[in-house]
Amino acid sequence: MYPPTIAADNPETIAYVMASSGLQLTYGELDSRSNQLAHLLRARGVGPGRSIVLILENRIEWPIVVAAGMRSGLAVTPLNWHLAPGELATLLSEAAPAAIVTSSALRATVATALGDDTDTVLLSVDDAGDGFDNLTEAIANMPTTPIADELLGARVLYSGGTTGRPKAFRQPLLGIHPADAPPRHAGLAAKLGIDGSTVLLSPAPSYHAAPFTFQLIVLALGGTVVCMERFDPAAAMEAIHRHNVTHSQWVPTMLLRLLRLDSRERIELPRTHTVAFTAGAPCPIEVKAQINDWWGPILHEYYGASEGYGHTYISPTESQNHPGSVGRPLDGTELHIADENRTPLPTGTVGRVWFERVSDSGSPDPDDNSGWRSMGDSGYLDAGGFLYLVGRESFMIISGGVNIYPEEIEAVLVTHPYVADAAVFGVPDPEFGEQVKAVVELRAGHVATPEMERTLIDHCRQLLATFKAPKTVEFTDRLPRNPTGKLNKKDLQERYYPVR
Repeated sequence: MYPPTIAADNPETIAYVMASSGLQLTYGELDSRSNQLAHLLRARGVGPGRSIVLILENRIEWPIVVAAGMRSGLAVTPLNWHLAPGELATLLSEAAPAAIVTSSALRATVATALGDDTDTVLLSVDDAGDGFDNLTEAIANMPTTPIADELLGARVLYSGGTTGRPKAFRQPLLGIHPADAPPRHAGLAAKLGIDGSTVLLSPAPSYHAAPFTFQLIVLALGGTVVCMERFDPAAAMEAIHRHNVTHSQWVPTMLLRLLRLDSRERIELPRTHTVAFTAGAPCPIEVKAQINDWWGPILHEYYGASEGYGHTYISPTESQNHPGSVGRPLDGTELHIADENRTPLPTGTVGRVWFERVSDSGSPDPDDNSGWRSMGDSGYLDAGGFLYLVGRESFMIISGGVNIYPEEIEAVLVTHPYVADAAVFGVPDPEFGEQVKAVVELRAGHVATPEMERTLIDHCRQLLATFKAPKTVEFTDRLPRNPTGKLNKKDLQERYYPVR
């Protein structure tokens, strides 16, 4: 995203608008304000290669901060603003930010997570306090022209590893001018028909990989992003009409909530809206069918990794012939189904899903699988090369398109004085795909009751983001651990979730 590319010819074109409030930025304003922030960061010693962290709700200032980082050679790092201070502290320690941008509502949490000993540039978008300067006031006297050493920045996203510890996925800094940036996911954008006339409804938190990426794609092409302050199904439908949205991005949980709107709220789409797309978790066949019955055959789906291993894509027409599939590979990607040793498996056989990047020079050596990468998903290919996902190899929970790692929740549960041992895993949920379930072994002298269940759930809510807290807790006399002390979670989970 390089605002001058669009602003030079179309400075009054709307780049970004908040769906409910109507606050908006033109490309001219986005260009000048991101320049001012870039100058401020340089003046305060934030040079190329350093990290700028956004801990920020969906707000009109979001694209200004992102654009400033992307034209300053910085590692632009959005973090989940729902995290508790202890969780956030772990990520900030790894990210080592030279600058943090947040809001007054989140300042205290960020300050607690950051601690006292820091040289980080601290900015708040709406107010000063807790050591944070007001962003608008801080950039007011800065030049609106580009900094002298503009460089293309890079995106950094955080996910959990298999143990639940945070893991950064860093795009490389290419050392080129931002005007020379290569297109992002060009093949997928072409399939979805994204161009300079696109008006994209972005209903999810902007720190998520897909909203962040597609906002960048649309802004690089000169389109308009309509960002919802928070998701609400009725408000989403209203925003599509009010802002003449052409494209919309969803996760399956959102689509399910749209389908649950009552008859007065389930209005028809305007003719402007021609493309909807979903990702984050496989879209259930019945949900996709009902959306297409309502909206017409416009729902596209893709599957891929934040790490950039590769993507698959399936069109609305292909979904009718291959129900349940997440499509075929895109953008120079080969797809393989193999065992854990990377031994290829026959068509139709379930195995681990592996991506392989293919160079422009041609196909890879079939005997060399050193470049294969996997996210730990299991699936199979049909005779046409369409991928079907059947589950996760690990015990990671996917709830509403969000990855949740059981080990982190278990570590919190066992800190409660009433708990002797705990196990956490996912069980089916009709709305979110999976929900978090805990099985707890209580210490002697404590009794399993509904009040005890609520106590433990509240304990998790105090120390973790709300979406990570167990929805239900069951109690057992003894959790199944082997002689080495390792929890036999597979056997335990089979009692509650026998089919995965």
